[in-house]
Amino acid sequence: MNDNSNHLPSVEPPPRIEPKKGGIASDLKGLGDKVKRMTKRITKKDWITYGIVIPAFFYAFLGGIALILIMVAEKDLPDPESLQAYKPAVTSKVFDRNEKLIFEFFEERRDPIPLDSMPPKLVKAFVAVEDPRFYHHWGLSTYDIMRAFVKNLLYMRVVEGASSITQQLARNMFLNFESSIMRKVKEAVLAIKLEKMYSKDEILEMYLNQVNFGHGSYGVEAAAERYFDKHLNELNTAELCFLAALPKGGAYHLPYDNPELVRKRRDKFINALYEEKEITKEERDEALAFKIELAPRKVPPAEAPYFVEEIRRYLERKYGADFIYREGCYIYTTLDLDMQRAANNAVEDQILKIEHEKELKVLKADYDTVTFTDNTPAPKYLQAALVALNTHTGEVLALVGGRDYKQSSFDRAVQAKRQPGSSFKVFVYTAAIDNGFTPGDVEFDAPVMVRMGRSLYAPANWDRQFFGPMTLREALAQSRNLISVRLTRYVGPEVVVDYAHKMGIQSPLKPVLSISLGAVEVSPIEMATAFATLANQGRRVEPVFITRIVARDGKVIEEWFPQEGEEVLSPQTCFLMCTMMQSVINAGTARIIRSMGFSRVAAGKTGTTDEYTDAWFVGFTPDISCAVWVGFDKKQPIYRGAGGGSCAAPIWANFMKAATDSMPESNFQVPKGIISRPICNLTGQLVSPDCPSNETRMEYFLEGTEPTTQCQYHRLEKLRGGSREEFYVLDRRLMSLTIADTSGY
Repeated sequence: MNDNSNHLPSVEPPPRIEPKKGGIASDLKGLGDKVKRMTKRITKKDWITYGIVIPAFFYAFLGGIALILIMVAEKDLPDPESLQAYKPAVTSKVFDRNEKLIFEFFEERRDPIPLDSMPPKLVKAFVAVEDPRFYHHWGLSTYDIMRAFVKNLLYMRVVEGASSITQQLARNMFLNFESSIMRKVKEAVLAIKLEKMYSKDEILEMYLNQVNFGHGSYGVEAAAERYFDKHLNELNTAELCFLAALPKGGAYHLPYDNPELVRKRRDKFINALYEEKEITKEERDEALAFKIELAPRKVPPAEAPYFVEEIRRYLERKYGADFIYREGCYIYTTLDLDMQRAANNAVEDQILKIEHEKELKVLKADYDTVTFTDNTPAPKYLQAALVALNTHTGEVLALVGGRDYKQSSFDRAVQAKRQPGSSFKVFVYTAAIDNGFTPGDVEFDAPVMVRMGRSLYAPANWDRQFFGPMTLREALAQSRNLISVRLTRYVGPEVVVDYAHKMGIQSPLKPVLSISLGAVEVSPIEMATAFATLANQGRRVEPVFITRIVARDGKVIEEWFPQEGEEVLSPQTCFLMCTMMQSVINAGTARIIRSMGFSRVAAGKTGTTDEYTDAWFVGFTPDISCAVWVGFDKKQPIYRGAGGGSCAAPIWANFMKAATDSMPESNFQVPKGIISRPICNLTGQLVSPDCPSNETRMEYFLEGTEPTTQCQYHRLEKLRGGSREEFYVLDRRLMSLTIADTSGY
């Protein structure tokens, strides 16, 4: 074994490296020499190629792409004339006769106002936050574009936009909100065009009237009304900045759901105003601490939807849909909103009462949870309609076309044609009075049978009873069918039709004998109009819905002035009819009206059709005519025993109590040529000393038609000891029943 086996092998030390002479300075000098040698190899041609040609080609390429994008974009953009003529869609507002807002028609709820009417703080806040360089750029803010580009690049996502106010206006006016390069190009091109056509203040005014503030409100004024129920100039600094925070979009359009989010952005605008020295530090602190209270989030109630629909149909038919929904206007109507509310309540309260007390099978409540669409079948519950108008002018004061417009838009007050039943007797009696009959004339409530061709017409009274001789006043008050038939035979069905048309009925009417009992179809508004002719002393007025239409620029487009109306009846005939119809309410089939507390002078007539399918009451005071109808859309009994007195008259009474509550008392004017005489109700003759007081009344007559002889019956009754019942028997015996050939009717 080797002796050195326990020793490690020897290792030579590494060679020593001597530093180069010259050190770092020498290295740098060598590098410089190398660069110098390389530079000498780059020729002048290389400098031109790499320094000018290639960059120029690159920029030309980008410019070409940009030019192509601009050319493609401009194909879809509006021409300059369209830009100048552009008008945003604005709201049309409907007002009642007292200038209370009823309804608004709009695609976008907008109320444009000039820039100089806007609070300066609001304008300054918008500019300071949305576009600080607004007054210095030419539509595009290059600085903001580069800043947003760098910031978004750093975060690798879009965290900041760079659209100027002009770009936002262009987008809102003509473009959509899709995220695409083409849309941004179009937006930029339009912004430049807008800057060429309009001044900065004009652009700012258009922007503040155009931008979306959420909840269907466009423009600052509409937003102020929507969120604070105030005009813009009534808002404080905190509220103005709150509005300014909303156009950012997204969740900011929902301030009711995101109040804290909007508040933080509002504070940004407040601080911006402070930095711009528009408010002091104290004003800033006060605005930051101010607690925003938004107006209640609710849809304004549609209190007169059927009336508004009549307005819409008229405007669209005459001026077109764009006039209503884009051009915008102010529509001043005849409606009295307080009366409309009274009408709504009167109708619904009475119909609910009928549903409950009569236990109707189908109730409105059954439909209140149903979502109605265009394909949803019409509801089958009990309906009602009411229309009231001014008797002197025809102005429609209230209109209820049904119980729920959302469930059924069919207007039963204007569009529905139903049989009026006994309420049509008013035209029969008017024709009779105008042709020589008097309220004190006596007719017989006894059976009538009339041969009509090969058939026999045998009408009956609603109660299947006969009361014998009675005055025309009492016959109308008690709605005796057979006396109405007799009067129609006397004057002729053609004459009745003529009087109905003269007074205001426009529906076609057949001149048949059954017209005396209302066997025709008319609408409630026709009945209210025709009855108003009586209250207006024989002058017929047409229903009026609109008094004035004013364009947004203040130009009056259409205006209505009260008309005297055409005289179709004599004042004397009308007065006699009014006094007779007062008896219907005071002591006849509508006496429930007095029991309900309505004590004013009023006249009217009930109406009920066969099988109890339609119930009517049409009545009037000297100033208001009102027609009420109750029934199902599909003709079926309301309930057994239903009638105008029990179903419709209570609605009329409740409505008229509220409608006339603040009106002065009035009476029907007595025209010249009308005299009064005391008569016996049994005979229609002048009262004799022997007539009992409960059998007499003071009756009105056209001078020259009054009775001249005293009642002989009560004198003979006293002498003979007879009775009224015996008188009835005698009268029936004397009045032989004749079957007349009236096939010509």
